[in-house]
Amino acid sequence: MYHYYLLFHSYFRWAAILALLFHLIWIGWNALQKKTFTKQDYNLMLVLVIIYDIQLVLGWLLFFESPMVSAFWNDVGTQVKNRQLRFFGLEHMSMMTLGIMLINFYSFKAINMIGTTAFGYLWKRFVWIGLIMLASIPWSFSPLTSRPNWR
Repeated sequence: MYHYYLLFHSYFRWAAILALLFHLIWIGWNALQKKTFTKQDYNLMLVLVIIYDIQLVLGWLLFFESPMVSAFWNDVGTQVKNRQLRFFGLEHMSMMTLGIMLINFYSFKAINMIGTTAFGYLWKRFVWIGLIMLASIPWSFSPLTSRPNWR
Protein backbone atom coordinates (compact mmCIF):
# COMPACT_ATOMS: atom_id res chain seq x y z
CA MET A 1 0.00 0.00 0.00
CA TYR A 2 2.99 2.29 0.54
CA HIS A 3 3.32 3.14 -3.17
CA TYR A 4 -0.37 3.99 -3.47
CA TYR A 5 -0.25 6.24 -0.41
CA LEU A 6 2.88 7.89 -1.79
CA LEU A 7 1.21 8.57 -5.15
CA PHE A 8 -2.02 9.89 -3.62
CA HIS A 9 -0.14 12.06 -1.12
CA SER A 10 2.22 13.34 -3.80
CA TYR A 11 -0.52 14.32 -6.26
CA PHE A 12 -3.05 15.57 -3.72
CA ARG A 13 -0.41 17.89 -2.27
CA TRP A 14 -0.96 20.13 -5.28
CA ALA A 15 -4.61 20.54 -4.32
CA ALA A 16 -3.53 21.32 -0.76
CA ILE A 17 -0.85 23.80 -1.90
CA LEU A 18 -3.28 25.56 -4.25
CA ALA A 19 -5.88 25.65 -1.47
CA LEU A 20 -3.30 27.11 0.92
CA LEU A 21 -2.19 29.79 -1.56
CA PHE A 22 -5.80 30.65 -2.35
CA HIS A 23 -6.57 30.72 1.38
CA LEU A 24 -3.71 33.13 2.09
CA ILE A 25 -4.52 35.44 -0.84
CA TRP A 26 -8.25 35.40 -0.04
CA ILE A 27 -7.75 36.19 3.65
CA GLY A 28 -5.12 38.83 2.88
CA TRP A 29 -7.27 40.56 0.27
CA ASN A 30 -10.31 40.61 2.55
CA ALA A 31 -8.18 41.89 5.44
CA LEU A 32 -6.94 44.77 3.26
CA GLN A 33 -10.52 45.56 2.24
CA LYS A 34 -11.63 45.35 5.90
CA LYS A 35 -14.45 43.09 4.75
CA THR A 36 -16.92 41.67 7.24
CA PHE A 37 -16.55 37.93 7.83
CA THR A 38 -19.78 36.16 6.81
CA LYS A 39 -21.30 32.70 7.11
CA GLN A 40 -20.38 32.09 3.44
CA ASP A 41 -16.76 32.96 4.24
CA TYR A 42 -16.85 30.49 7.10
CA ASN A 43 -18.27 27.77 4.83
CA LEU A 44 -15.50 28.40 2.29
CA MET A 45 -12.93 28.02 5.07
CA LEU A 46 -14.47 24.67 6.01
CA VAL A 47 -14.13 23.40 2.43
CA LEU A 48 -10.46 24.38 2.46
CA VAL A 49 -9.99 22.71 5.85
CA ILE A 50 -11.40 19.46 4.42
CA ILE A 51 -8.73 19.55 1.68
CA TYR A 52 -5.97 19.98 4.28
CA ASP A 53 -7.42 17.25 6.48
CA ILE A 54 -7.56 14.77 3.60
CA GLN A 55 -3.88 15.50 2.87
CA LEU A 56 -3.05 15.02 6.56
CA VAL A 57 -4.79 11.63 6.68
CA LEU A 58 -2.95 10.56 3.51
CA GLY A 59 0.29 11.75 5.11
CA TRP A 60 -0.29 9.77 8.29
CA LEU A 61 -1.14 6.63 6.30
CA LEU A 62 2.09 7.11 4.37
CA PHE A 63 3.99 7.78 7.60
CA PHE A 64 3.00 4.41 9.06
CA GLU A 65 3.87 2.52 5.87
CA SER A 66 7.07 4.30 4.85
CA PRO A 67 10.34 2.34 4.91
CA MET A 68 12.22 5.63 5.42
CA VAL A 69 10.20 6.43 8.54
CA SER A 70 10.66 2.89 9.83
CA ALA A 71 14.42 3.14 9.30
CA PHE A 72 14.47 6.43 11.22
CA TRP A 73 12.47 5.15 14.21
CA ASN A 74 14.34 1.82 14.38
CA ASP A 75 17.58 3.66 15.24
CA VAL A 76 16.76 7.27 16.14
CA GLY A 77 20.12 7.94 17.81
CA THR A 78 22.06 7.22 14.65
CA GLN A 79 19.50 8.23 12.03
CA VAL A 80 18.89 11.68 13.52
CA LYS A 81 22.16 12.62 11.79
CA ASN A 82 20.78 11.50 8.41
CA ARG A 83 19.03 14.57 6.95
CA GLN A 84 16.65 12.66 4.64
CA LEU A 85 15.49 10.16 7.27
CA ARG A 86 15.16 12.81 9.98
CA PHE A 87 13.13 15.05 7.69
CA PHE A 88 10.61 12.36 6.74
CA GLY A 89 10.68 10.51 10.05
CA LEU A 90 10.24 13.55 12.27
CA GLU A 91 10.34 17.08 10.85
CA HIS A 92 7.92 16.92 7.90
CA MET A 93 5.17 15.10 9.77
CA SER A 94 5.55 17.19 12.94
CA MET A 95 5.41 20.53 11.16
CA MET A 96 2.60 19.59 8.79
CA THR A 97 0.51 18.13 11.60
CA LEU A 98 1.09 21.27 13.67
CA GLY A 99 0.18 23.51 10.72
CA ILE A 100 -3.03 21.65 9.93
CA MET A 101 -4.02 21.47 13.59
CA LEU A 102 -3.59 25.26 13.81
CA ILE A 103 -5.57 25.77 10.60
CA ASN A 104 -8.37 23.64 12.05
CA PHE A 105 -8.27 25.50 15.37
CA TYR A 106 -8.39 29.01 13.89
CA SER A 107 -10.89 28.05 11.19
CA PHE A 108 -13.32 26.59 13.71
CA LYS A 109 -12.72 29.52 16.06
CA ALA A 110 -13.79 31.83 13.21
CA ILE A 111 -17.44 30.79 13.59
CA ASN A 112 -17.56 33.08 16.61
CA MET A 113 -16.24 35.94 14.46
CA ILE A 114 -19.06 36.01 11.91
CA GLY A 115 -20.21 39.60 11.53
CA THR A 116 -16.82 41.07 12.50
CA THR A 117 -13.73 42.07 10.57
CA ALA A 118 -12.05 38.78 11.44
CA PHE A 119 -9.90 38.68 8.32
CA GLY A 120 -7.17 40.80 9.94
CA TYR A 121 -7.03 38.43 12.90
CA LEU A 122 -6.96 35.39 10.62
CA TRP A 123 -4.35 36.91 8.29
CA LYS A 124 -1.79 37.31 11.08
CA ARG A 125 -2.15 33.66 12.05
CA PHE A 126 -2.49 32.09 8.61
CA VAL A 127 0.63 33.78 7.24
CA TRP A 128 2.73 32.08 9.93
CA ILE A 129 0.95 28.77 9.46
CA GLY A 130 1.46 28.99 5.69
CA LEU A 131 5.16 29.72 6.09
CA ILE A 132 5.58 26.75 8.43
CA MET A 133 3.83 24.45 5.98
CA LEU A 134 5.50 25.74 2.81
CA ALA A 135 8.93 25.44 4.45
CA SER A 136 8.17 21.83 5.42
CA ILE A 137 7.43 20.60 1.90
CA PRO A 138 10.21 18.54 0.26
CA TRP A 139 10.42 20.74 -2.83
CA SER A 140 12.42 19.48 -5.82
CA PHE A 141 14.69 22.56 -5.60
CA SER A 142 15.40 22.26 -1.86
CA PRO A 143 19.07 21.76 -0.97
CA LEU A 144 18.04 20.19 2.36
CA THR A 145 15.82 17.36 1.21
CA SER A 146 14.18 17.11 -2.17
CA ARG A 147 11.68 14.91 -3.89
CA PRO A 148 10.32 15.06 -7.42
CA ASN A 149 7.37 17.39 -7.91
CA TRP A 150 5.55 14.68 -9.90
CA ARG A 151 5.82 10.94 -9.36
